[in-house]
Amino acid sequence: MENSIRKQLAVLMRERGLSQSSLSRGAGVPQPTINRILSQTTVDLRRDSVVRIAKFLNVTPEYLYNSETDMLGTVETNSVEATGVVDQVDDICRRVMTLTSLQRSQVLHRLLELVVVK
Repeated sequence: MENSIRKQLAVLMRERGLSQSSLSRGAGVPQPTINRILSQTTVDLRRDSVVRIAKFLNVTPEYLYNSETDMLGTVETNSVEATGVVDQVDDICRRVMTLTSLQRSQVLHRLLELVVVK
């Protein structure tokens, strides 16, 4: 099991104030599985568990598997401008996660309208 999923999950849980049991209930993944991920004691993590966790956290499964530097791709993280943009996006994501499911859906639908060229 890669160390990155443990790190990503720990960061997301800390940012959102989630306990292992609240993540377990919300994602529909047994709490011992969450504990094994965080303690790196699981060898074969089932993809469906990762998908459920990612869906509950409103991120992609790939996000959980990648380290922060991998996710940024070619963006230079030491650049003040790039760091500012990343911070702004993180702030937006945190704010969106405080919305209800319906409100998040409406926000994402609006974003798609803005991004998709017709």
